[in-house]
Amino acid sequence: MTPLPGCSALVATRNRWELLVGRSLPSIHQQTHAVREVVVVNDGAAFSAEQQAALRGLLHPLPLVVLDNRRTPGAAGAWNTGLEHLLALSRDGFIALLDDDDTWEASHVSENLRAVERARADIVVSGLRLVMDGHERERALPEGLVPGDFLIGNPGWQGSNTFVSRRLWAAVRGFRDGLRSLNDRDLAIRLLRAPGSRIAYTGQWTATWHLSTQGDALSSPRSPAKISGLRWFWRLYGGEMSKAQAEAFFARAEGLFGVRRTEIEARGEDVPQHQRPWGDLHESV
Repeated sequence: MTPLPGCSALVATRNRWELLVGRSLPSIHQQTHAVREVVVVNDGAAFSAEQQAALRGLLHPLPLVVLDNRRTPGAAGAWNTGLEHLLALSRDGFIALLDDDDTWEASHVSENLRAVERARADIVVSGLRLVMDGHERERALPEGLVPGDFLIGNPGWQGSNTFVSRRLWAAVRGFRDGLRSLNDRDLAIRLLRAPGSRIAYTGQWTATWHLSTQGDALSSPRSPAKISGLRWFWRLYGGEMSKAQAEAFFARAEGLFGVRRTEIEARGEDVPQHQRPWGDLHESV
């Protein structure tokens, strides 16, 4: 029997120590199929030597690398810092993302790798249950995803159920540095459009998104990050939306985040005048 490919875990955080050590990292440690290594990238103040030692003790015997964000400040830059490190190590296997406040079931990595083996896929999407303010919200398991599904909203593939081959991460060059929100939707569109990409689904709820309406800054109504992300996303993809899709996009932005169409269409300083590249994560890959 051919052995399953290896998987590395990548966690981004911003000074949320309690969530990191109390939620996300323990769920990585309990995986029935152990990851190759864990990379933690902090977008805030550097962890002390004592904190790093505590992380190593928590994850032992898994190898751990702790990095500070070396790219553009924000979630995209933090993810890309970790991807840059991991892509320099190997060209094979997978990299799975986990937000610092989310969790994986113990079977998450093994279920994803089995889906890879069944479908020869380089993207796997598992079920990401939504727990909002401590209460689980009903949502459908993701299936049959296409790029257009992400133009208006997100049908269930984001952050902590992202499981992608190193080859494909290198091909799309990771996240778009500087994009302050809607990173998951932009990434999904580019991954699904990448030549030769093949997606599979586990059909299992193996990850949990813990959402707090009181403290989730990126998704808070009228947050600067949300307004900036909506503006940039519109610049990137508005031209390919149908009239109905555009109307739904603007209606969702106003209904969920209180951001009006005129604000999104305004060309602010937080949106580049031209689409800029998202950096060279690892040119030799």
